[in-house]
Order: sequence, then C-alpha cells, then structure tokens
Amino acid sequence: MTTENPILMLVFNRPHLTQKVFEQVRKAQPSRLYVSADGPRSGNSTDVALTQQTRAIFNQIDWPCELHTRFLDNNLGCRLGVSSGITWFFEQEERGIVLEDDVLPIPAFFDFCDLMLDRYEQDEKVMSISGCNLVRPWYQMNGEYAFSRYMCVWGWASWRRAWHAYDEKIANWPVQRVNPKSEFMNLKGLGRLFWRLVYDLVYTGKIGTWDHQWVYAHWINDALTVIPRESLVVNLGFGKDATHTSSRPPEYVTRMRALPFTCTESISRLPVVEDTILSKSIAEKAIRVNWLTYSKLLIRRFDILFRAAKKLQVMVNGR
Repeated sequence: MTTENPILMLVFNRPHLTQKVFEQVRKAQPSRLYVSADGPRSGNSTDVALTQQTRAIFNQIDWPCELHTRFLDNNLGCRLGVSSGITWFFEQEERGIVLEDDVLPIPAFFDFCDLMLDRYEQDEKVMSISGCNLVRPWYQMNGEYAFSRYMCVWGWASWRRAWHAYDEKIANWPVQRVNPKSEFMNLKGLGRLFWRLVYDLVYTGKIGTWDHQWVYAHWINDALTVIPRESLVVNLGFGKDATHTSSRPPEYVTRMRALPFTCTESISRLPVVEDTILSKSIAEKAIRVNWLTYSKLLIRRFDILFRAAKKLQVMVNGR
C-alpha cells in the first residue's frame, strides 16, 4: 500500500543504513520524497566519499515521485543539521512522516501514520505520532494505540502546526525550570534531577542533539504523542559508528526488537481509543533512568572531565 503523505529522510554518511531505510520507503511509494543530507565534516576525507554514496542512493527512485533535496556543502551537526532539515520540510508541507537514516520501518508504520495524521489533524492536543513503543512489558494496551507525554523520535509523523512549537534553543527553559506548573516540577526524585540536567545541558549547548527539544515542546504545551500497541520500527543506530547512542543497545531496545511486528486488526479499521494517557511512572520504567545514567550525564557539565571521558571511550572502542 502506498502512503498518502510526503516523507522526509534525514541522512548523512551511512549509505549502508540509508539503503535499508530507502528500500522500505520505496515500498511505500510516496508521491513526494524530501531528503535532507548534512555535509561532510571539515577535514574528514572519509565523509566526502560516504556522503556522496549516501546521496546517490536516491537516484534509485523508480516510481512516480517528486524528489526534493537539501544537500548541504558544510556540516551543521546533529542539532542544527537535523532540526533545520525538518523545518525545511514543514515549510513546504502541512504534514508528513519523518525518518532518520537508522530507523527502519515496516509497511504498517506508514499505514499507522496515515491514519493518525488524518484522525488527529484538528486536535491540537496531539502534536505527533510515534512509530515505536518502549513501554512493553510494563503496560499492556487495551486498544491498538494510546497516548503518551513522552515523544520518541524513532520514526514519527506530525503537522506544520505542531512543529511551529519547536525551539532548538529552548529559550524559555530558565522560566520553565522553576515554574511550579511545568511538567518537570511534576516529576519525582531522580526523574526530576535527570530531566532538569538534560535541559540544562541542552540550553547551554553541551548536548548537541535536536530531539530533546521536540520532547520539550510537547511538555511545555501539555501535548501528547500517539504510540502504537506494537513497535512498527527498529532502531539500527547502535554500533561503532553511532553518534549519540552507545555501541550496545539498552535493554528497552533489545526488548523492542524481540516484539512481533504485527497489529491485531487491520490498520485502516483501528477504532478511536479513549483518552488513555500512559503515566510518567510507566514511561520512566521503560527509559530506566538510574544513578549511573545520571552520573554519566553529569560529567557533561565539566568540560575537562567530559573530554577525558571521551578520550577514554575512544581508546576502549578503538575509535
């Protein structure tokens, strides 16, 4: 089945992964495909060849399709390279599906996104549709999908009206950090410490990713994401060439991979669910925030310690 929505692919220098994701997109046959490709890093000759190989994959399009490309000459990095690519996409489309080069969807993912984009287009409480489910086995859904306050970017879809809330700089974080009505103040114990630290580091530029800001946009707008009963994607981004993930997938990813990629009903007949919102405690069990995770993150506050830790990691991993 072809998807009725445009797709954005965000790529860089991993042609082997991009090819796998492209094969799934080819099956969905979108009528409009957008590709945002970050440029090679300065002084990295390997990047030049790999980025060229990655971009050449889109010469394989063999179905009726408008191809829109944004091939950058210089490297913007994961934070600006990705977020500006998504902004470029939503400047041209009212809604659509977003896939990074290490997120492998199955055909049901596109069907799920199509249905939910239609169903919740006018509901401003819903800001996104996620393709993965990280809360099994702690929560068994009664229906085929539910709502969560924790947005996961491993394959997702949204609308222009929602992306308008995205702020890469999270400029109002100092206010939200102490706002007694904010989502962060409702968290307890280590959860509050962890997420405060995450956004302290994002705000000061010591975390160089784009996705925490998207979760933040959901939280400060008291918004929801739709999640499926079963994961409809697999994250392939754990390995020696990973940028921000570890070389070994965490428990929740291993568990997610083991789940069957099936839905118990035809996607097109999924009933509207009640306003089932997964609790924070369920989501935090899945994410498994612990003191070791918090300590590793805390090191980022101290530039000298963080650089030393990165050097040690390179020595251990041989990279």
